[in-house]
Parts: sequence; structure tokens; C-alpha cells
Amino acid sequence: MATTSQKKASTTHRRRAVARGLVRVEVQAAKGDTGLIRALAETLRGDPERAKSLRSTLEQVLIDPEVKTAFDVFGSDLPDEAFAGVFDQPRQKGWREVEL
Repeated sequence: MATTSQKKASTTHRRRAVARGLVRVEVQAAKGDTGLIRALAETLRGDPERAKSLRSTLEQVLIDPEVKTAFDVFGSDLPDEAFAGVFDQPRQKGWREVEL
């Protein structure tokens, strides 16, 4: 159990973060990506110039309003290496029986 002073400190910290426009986000990721995600969050939170550039780059890479279907992705100009190993994975379950 937290003491009264610990609860008050946490409440004050959260109130200040909200006043600064920050929200808490929980992310589950691979252990190896921990440093990258922390560096990403730190840059977005603390360095306005680098954050602007980073946001722009991430939006271009991750948010493409023109891509609407799987055909758009697979018919894109991405190099073949981008899809390496995607279709080579074995089925997780056996084949289903087909009745004739």
C-alpha cells in the first residue's frame, strides 16, 4: 500500500502531466525494441524540432491514405525484400478436410 504522501505525489505528477497535454500510453513490444520505443517517446515528448521531423517521417511510412487493400500493398513499389519470409511460414494447423 502506498502512503498518503506517495499517493499525493503521484496525483500531483499526473495532474501536471495532463496540464502539459501528456497522456500515458502502455505499449507491449518485443524486448529488443524497448530502447527504440523509449527513445521515440523521449524525442516526441521533449525535442520539438526533432519531434516534428520524426512525426513527418513516421506518418509518411506508417499512414498512407492511398493504401486501402492488400492488393494496393502487394502491388506497390516496395522491393521484394520487404516481403521476404512472409509467405514462407508453415500453417499453424493442419489442412481442413473437403467433402466431395
